[in-house]
Amino acid sequence: MAGYLTFQLYGMLAAYGLIAVGEVRPSAPHPTRSTVFGLLAACLGIRRGEEERLRALSAGYALAVRVDAPGTPLLDYHTVQTPPEKSKRVYRTRVDELGGLLGRDEEPYTVLSRRGYLCDAHFTAAITPRDGAPCPLETLAEALRKPLLTPYLGRKSCPPSLPFDPRVGEYASMMEALDAYPLDEDAVRDTWKRPEKVLVFADEDAGLADVAQRALVRDLATHHGRRQFAERRAVMAEVAPGGIGKKESGHVPQ
Repeated sequence: MAGYLTFQLYGMLAAYGLIAVGEVRPSAPHPTRSTVFGLLAACLGIRRGEEERLRALSAGYALAVRVDAPGTPLLDYHTVQTPPEKSKRVYRTRVDELGGLLGRDEEPYTVLSRRGYLCDAHFTAAITPRDGAPCPLETLAEALRKPLLTPYLGRKSCPPSLPFDPRVGEYASMMEALDAYPLDEDAVRDTWKRPEKVLVFADEDAGLADVAQRALVRDLATHHGRRQFAERRAVMAEVAPGGIGKKESGHVPQ
């Protein structure tokens, strides 16, 4: 038996970034590792410049994500204005960026992009500590209940639409921990249909059984300020829905 923290990730709009080159900023079909641990870092109050704490948090736990409802992909067209960079010029507000600090002959640059989102997608995440984990699971669960910084699902325009509802428990495997966390049908009944199979994506060392695919994915954050990522080994399994169903009424997270 081992300790596991499980929690839900549901948003009317979410964006789980992939490698972005040029004008297209796609979304992955499920939360990436950098997304989950970036969200946990925000809940703990860890800021982007605290690289050592961020790396320790990411390295300290194995992760698995169950796809409960895949959602609907959306590609949105954006125009974004950014100011020209100059040495010793510091933009402190959006007003500064778009005119307050610009010279008479200066205009902001316009960047065109297309950004991917998922609409009404629901996922269940599970983590278990590795050696040297920086925080007990109970501390992470409390941070999800009472975040110190604002958490969002990939982009600042994507707030969570349901509480994370974290649960800490002892289970024999990662799959058993996920299976014990049911999907709240009442919360997503308009967009969710009970599937014959669900997909689970996990770290290679998460102990996932019946692995269907193995792959190298580039979503392991190495430098948050520069948004640099390294590859990691990941696995995917197709499993029966199991415990997915209506949550017990009156549940109090432990």
